Amino acid sequence: MGYSTFKEASKTLIKSEDIGSGQIELSHLSPSLFVELRQVALHTHTGVRSRQVNLKDLTGAFTSKGFYMYSSDATKKYQVTINSGTGAFVLTQV
Repeated sequence: MGYSTFKEASKTLIKSEDIGSGQIELSHLSPSLFVELRQVALHTHTGVRSRQVNLKDLTGAFTSKGFYMYSSDATKKYQVTINSGTGAFVLTQV
């Protein structure tokens, strides 16, 4: 599957080094996204049975072959890799 074809050309990829320090303000976010981000900081995970993943548990999990993800309805499986030239995620249906 690889890259998708879009009806309209996508915007140019912006990399982190293209953005100067302090150039993005929270006012650039939509009000609803801003509220969600604030709630993440305020939210505590009580009663959740899943454990926190330790970084040491991920060692070796993400190889040069990428990793696998499933669609939200679990009907499709994708291999996720990163294009070294652009730094963009590449999804390939497997």
